Amino acid sequence: MNQYLKCYQVVMRTVGPVFIGSGREIGKKEYLVLNRKQAGIPDIQLLYAELKKKKKEAAFEEYLLGKGNISLSEWLERQRMNVTALDSMIKYKLECGDALLDKGANRLQILECIKDAYGMPYIPGSSLKGMFRTILLGADIISNSDKYQNQRKNMYQNSNMNASRLSYLKKDIKDIESAAFRTLNRPESRPKDAVNDILQGLIISDSEPLSTDALVLCQKIDIHTDGREKALPILRECIKPDMEIRFTMTVDTSICKLSGKLLMEAVKRFMDSYYNNFVRAFKGMDVPKDTYVLCGGGGGFASKTIIYPMYGKKEGIEVIQRVFDKTKVPRVHKHDRDKQYGVSPHTIKCTRYQGKLFQMGVCSVEKIKVV
Repeated sequence: MNQYLKCYQVVMRTVGPVFIGSGREIGKKEYLVLNRKQAGIPDIQLLYAELKKKKKEAAFEEYLLGKGNISLSEWLERQRMNVTALDSMIKYKLECGDALLDKGANRLQILECIKDAYGMPYIPGSSLKGMFRTILLGADIISNSDKYQNQRKNMYQNSNMNASRLSYLKKDIKDIESAAFRTLNRPESRPKDAVNDILQGLIISDSEPLSTDALVLCQKIDIHTDGREKALPILRECIKPDMEIRFTMTVDTSICKLSGKLLMEAVKRFMDSYYNNFVRAFKGMDVPKDTYVLCGGGGGFASKTIIYPMYGKKEGIEVIQRVFDKTKVPRVHKHDRDKQYGVSPHTIKCTRYQGKLFQMGVCSVEKIKVV
């Protein structure tokens, strides 16, 4: 390997459930309720072939294409087919965590976890790099606040201006990222061009695949600042707590001076800000360890943005309220009361697993080793 390329083996362990969405929903007609604590995802082709043997394929097609509201389990029972006898046609089974399933009409759709070509769950390198990019940006803002004075002032002013959802603060975010990362000054380029981004020199692989046994169904739970819980009708295929995630990180040191040590220092600074400005406003939430990161979907607004590192708590609440207002977040979410609650957003995203409350997406970076 070229001397300017430094390769690291990274080992990360899930602390809470981690959701990496595929963008697909598994509808109520696509999974079986095996019992109130377990769901099964059938191979539809195998199931269709079995139904064809029993001369029920036309009824099955009508069911799938129709507007009926019954679950697949209930439909099969009406066809006098025993769901437990279809075990050989199930691709994988899912524990339901602390979410309870039933066979009635109020069944929930499942947000599917991303899987590789062999049907195994994994975390894409793009998700991992996006997580570290946010951490590195937030940490640099915290450590070098003077460098961002102009950007800080401009974004504060522009946050109160009307714009479309897609263009709102887009230029301000680009200016902030340019100040942090677009410093290569390549010939025949403008300073803010993407070719000048030092994180071109950070290459992160997809994680090693996990077994489908590593998945669990988790229900979305919003926790209010006073500890009140609101369970929402959303189920996600999540990677269970205490699962080992392995991937490689390659750094081109000719353009990116990042090391394992510098990355972990950034992780600590970002998580300290995240806890002090956001998490500590919620009763019962644990203090994060120095190695904690937030990975995947469902982690919440504060974990994916750099507003608190940029503005701190007081001004941060004001700016975030403006963001929600200008991007037309429904008023039913009551973000106009965030100052009163002392934090914005005033709910934290959690779920329950084996009787314990977990914040969504929390992982621990346990090892970064040069290989």
